Amino acid sequence: MDNPEPQALLVIGAPQHDAAVYHLSGFLAPDPVICARVAGKKYLAVSALEYGRARRQAPVDELLSYDELGVLRLARELKSGARGQAAAAAELLQSLGAGHSPVAVPPTLDVVYADELRARGIEVVPDAGLFTGLRRTKTEPEIASIEETQRAVEDACAHAVDILREAAVAEDGTLLWRGETLTSEALRSEIDTELLRRNCVADNTITAGGAQAADPHEEGRGPLRAGEAIILDIFPQGRASRYYADMTRTVVKGETSAELQRMYDAVLRSQEAALGMIRAGVNGRDVHNRVSEILHEAGYKTLVHDQKPGEPLGEGFIHGTGHGVGLEIHEPPRISLADDELVPGDVVTVEPGVYDPAVGGVRIEDLVVVTGDGNRNLTEFPKEFRL
Repeated sequence: MDNPEPQALLVIGAPQHDAAVYHLSGFLAPDPVICARVAGKKYLAVSALEYGRARRQAPVDELLSYDELGVLRLARELKSGARGQAAAAAELLQSLGAGHSPVAVPPTLDVVYADELRARGIEVVPDAGLFTGLRRTKTEPEIASIEETQRAVEDACAHAVDILREAAVAEDGTLLWRGETLTSEALRSEIDTELLRRNCVADNTITAGGAQAADPHEEGRGPLRAGEAIILDIFPQGRASRYYADMTRTVVKGETSAELQRMYDAVLRSQEAALGMIRAGVNGRDVHNRVSEILHEAGYKTLVHDQKPGEPLGEGFIHGTGHGVGLEIHEPPRISLADDELVPGDVVTVEPGVYDPAVGGVRIEDLVVVTGDGNRNLTEFPKEFRL
């Protein structure tokens, strides 16, 4: 028999580090909170440290303190702060009449919380689809937050491009900036510093050049050189809003090879085709298949056409076309071989790429909002290959 539909939602955790907790509670805090949604009403419990701020900021129907729920007493009895929080959450659910029906929780709920809830008779149902589904259709304020982060991304990318334009070329092709060898590490530091100035924080910014650009998640290291592709992939989180943005541009300083130009042109054509297809009701798999078809016809290997079972594809188009962006940098939906239909309010990347260890790599990425009749591109930064 199928499990009955959950009558309540519960999250326990630190909103600052857990997107599901932050989204349900709407309150940002560095320490664990308890938030339940029962019969359409939202209940939030916080420590005394956060109570005053939560009274001013938390968009909930009822705010409770850990003192009211006896969290500290339960923690002492159970010799565990986490178990005390879960025990208090169980008592809260029971007091709200939700203790005898299944309770939906995110799959990231700590096992200590889950075990204590079950020990107290709460039927915990991990439901990834429910919690990610709550976040898929972005509201206008959420889209505005993503756009704010995106503008910071573009400012930082513009700074990086200015550095590359300004850079001199040594006799061996190495780039020099302000009298020093320009390395991937130095360029990444400049990008990340610009982001901090705009109240964004980035991890793993990519500034990979030459053969390193053929590895999609290689951050880049060592000197950058003229004539080689340099991938700039920037995906920070807004420190105030917690919303991410994501953009990639591929550039080359000076002249380049005919093959690298051909690779860039093919990726750009495939991205333009994908952008023309994206709208509510379209399956992301169909978009991905079209991108793969264009790149395959251009002479590049793709996962759709060339991957053999059990063997990784080492070159060509070796990843999906896009992914959702919001409180996490990668979230549903996927524009890939997955079967995800796009809905209005999805915010997704469109980022085809082609990689060849002998030549380098090219990836071009925009960020768009899915609408009923198409999409709105949040990315304003130009696509200019040769600098």
